[in-house]
Amino acid sequence: MTELDITAVLGGVVAALRRAGVRAGVDPRDLNPPCAWVTGRSIAHDLLGGGGTVTADVYLIAPDTGAAQALWALSGMLTKALTVLEPDGDTSLSERVTLPGGGGPLPAFRLTLDIETC
Repeated sequence: MTELDITAVLGGVVAALRRAGVRAGVDPRDLNPPCAWVTGRSIAHDLLGGGGTVTADVYLIAPDTGAAQALWALSGMLTKALTVLEPDGDTSLSERVTLPGGGGPLPAFRLTLDIETC
């Protein structure tokens, strides 16, 4: 049986985003918008031998500098992210994320990815 390394799966998404020029991480304490937060949502144990499909959410987060500036920053990150990621389904354009460092909710887009592991 193969061990599921969810940290490595999410780390692969972070690495791809960074190669595309998007600051990204899995620990929200380390994020400084504009950036992407990669988090695991669920896993479907659908492969023999212990593999499965990890569902991950990628939140593209902008500073709260007004709607027009936030949309500009989020759209730029989305354009870069889509060069390395293939989301499953629609991208949510009306998310809000509160980071642990304090402050209010920040504007965000959400992409969902299904990543098969072996």
